[in-house]
Amino acid sequence: MADMHVDCFDMINPFVIASSPATRGADNVIKSSACKPGAITMRNFGHGMGGGGFFYPGFDAVAKGQPAFHSHAVGNQLADKIDTLDEYCEEVKRARRDMYPETKLWASVGHYHDIEKYPDWQKRWKTEAKEVVNAGADAIELHFNTPGVATASDRQFNYYQLIETCTKMIKETVPGVPVMVKLAIEDIDCLTSSRRAVAAGADAVGPTARWKGFYFDLDWKTTEARPGAGYGGTQANPVVCFEIADARSKGITIPMYAGGGVFSYDQALRYIMAGAEMVQFGAIACSGGIKQCQRIIKQCSDWMDENGFKSVKELQGEALKLFNMDQSFAKERQKKLGEAYRVRMVDQDKCIGCGRCEDVCWYKGIALEGRKAQKTENCIGCGYCFQVCPTKALEVDARGILKSAFEEN
Repeated sequence: MADMHVDCFDMINPFVIASSPATRGADNVIKSSACKPGAITMRNFGHGMGGGGFFYPGFDAVAKGQPAFHSHAVGNQLADKIDTLDEYCEEVKRARRDMYPETKLWASVGHYHDIEKYPDWQKRWKTEAKEVVNAGADAIELHFNTPGVATASDRQFNYYQLIETCTKMIKETVPGVPVMVKLAIEDIDCLTSSRRAVAAGADAVGPTARWKGFYFDLDWKTTEARPGAGYGGTQANPVVCFEIADARSKGITIPMYAGGGVFSYDQALRYIMAGAEMVQFGAIACSGGIKQCQRIIKQCSDWMDENGFKSVKELQGEALKLFNMDQSFAKERQKKLGEAYRVRMVDQDKCIGCGRCEDVCWYKGIALEGRKAQKTENCIGCGYCFQVCPTKALEVDARGILKSAFEEN
């Protein structure tokens, strides 16, 4: 069985239940710990209302690992019932006492709304950090990824300066305690954010993709999603993978965690292979349930066993070989596949004469002749026709060809 341990924070596995309705208060933290994640981030008090999941095209797609996006629904929101720091610390104590003992407890400290509401917000954040650590939190998370935090027109701060100032402040307040900095991607340069956090002494940074959005039904009066709410989903996966890989390739060496759109095991594994040590479960936890998280954790372990990866450490950053491949080699690899596309003729027995190939050809490289598609000498091997053929009359082993280029190199 693959070793899922994360050495940098002594976690039993790389999966973290993110600050969300699933981690609001001790009861929900304890419930979430049933899936035995590496860590759970308790939602900070004063965050406000939360919850109400909307999925498109529906939760069935999410459960099957298919493309989907999510946001907040119109239904009633979960109220923040913890009004004071003392109450929050009591919840931290109870969670630490009764949750799965091998799961780490992170506490989310502060909220960017505090900066606008309280003149003494820095003093409040320092007090929060001290008290939650005394109550039993294993680490602090600074939450800077809320949709709009980087772009709010009425903000009273510079986003990058906020990250550096607050990270340094909390590190000095609770020396020796890991401080995780959860970062926005929306309308900011995530690499700059990461560098500023590193400069301030952050122990980990976590690029997380959510954007303000506006989805509606064509019969817009029936729309369940709330206008202007934060949106995430599987479309976030390649974006966050890029931010992780880009940071790793440009000198960010501290631990990283990634979040946004993790609805299936392959999406979670991509974040690790792009270079992250840890992966957060947000929407899948609060809207899908703890059993869904448990399923993903097991599937990740099973996939590693089946593919010969003995540990998370061995898997981490595996795809950086693809991200950073030499450009001359990349062109040769592309040329190899293109040539396979160009020379492959149409299987006349499989061709049904639908004309889709001809419709997407922009070089007159294929044409229908007698209700059958035929390649012409103009074909350049772009591959468009291969992608749309419904009967695989045009087919090459594209994945095998691309993989062999690495094996031959």
